[in-house]
Amino acid sequence: MRMTRLEKCFVNRKKKSKRNIQILESDLLNTDLKKIKRVLEIGCGVGFVSSYLAKNYDMEVYGTDYDSEQIQFANKLQPKLEHLYYQVEDATKLSFNDSSIDLVISQNVFHHIHNWEEAIKEISRVLITGGYFNWVDLTIPKIVRTIFNPFVKNYGLYTIDDVERCFEINGFRMIINEKLHHGPLKQYHYLLKCS
Repeated sequence: MRMTRLEKCFVNRKKKSKRNIQILESDLLNTDLKKIKRVLEIGCGVGFVSSYLAKNYDMEVYGTDYDSEQIQFANKLQPKLEHLYYQVEDATKLSFNDSSIDLVISQNVFHHIHNWEEAIKEISRVLITGGYFNWVDLTIPKIVRTIFNPFVKNYGLYTIDDVERCFEINGFRMIINEKLHHGPLKQYHYLLKCS
C-alpha cells in the first residue's frame, strides 16, 4: 500500500530508524551472524536500516518497498554502497528465488499490507532453512478487527493470536517474543527462525 505524505513523514524519521536498528542489533546477537550473507528488508522506506546493515556488516542487502517514491528517496538519500540495492517489491509476490535469503526484516510494515498472511507465506518461501525473520509491528484487539475488517481494504488488521498462528503455519519457530508497547494498539517484536 502506498502511504500518505503525513504517514511518510512519520515513518521515515531518523529517531524511529535508530530504534529499529537497536532492535535489529539486539536480534543479531541471537543469530548465527556468520551465516547471514543476504538480507531482505520489506518496507525499507528511505533506507536507513538497509544502509546501516550494508555499511556495518559483510552482507548483501536488498531494501524493498511497495512505494516507488520511497525507493527513489532511498537511492538519493543513502550512500551508494557496493552490496546495497533498493527496489520496488510487493511483499505478497516477492521476486526473490526460493531459499535465497538468510534474514528478512519487517519493522512496522505489516499493518500496511492488506493480505499480510500472503506476505508471511512469501517470507517463508524466500528464507533458507534456518534463516531468520525480524518482525516488529502493531496488533489490535479482536473486537476491533471484527468490527473494522469488512470496511478496511488497504490495511492489515490482525490480533497477536492471528499473527502467531500464521507464523506457526508457515514453519517459523520463535526465538524472541516481546511486547514493546501496551494499550489498545500493542506493538510486538519477534525474532523467528524458519524451519
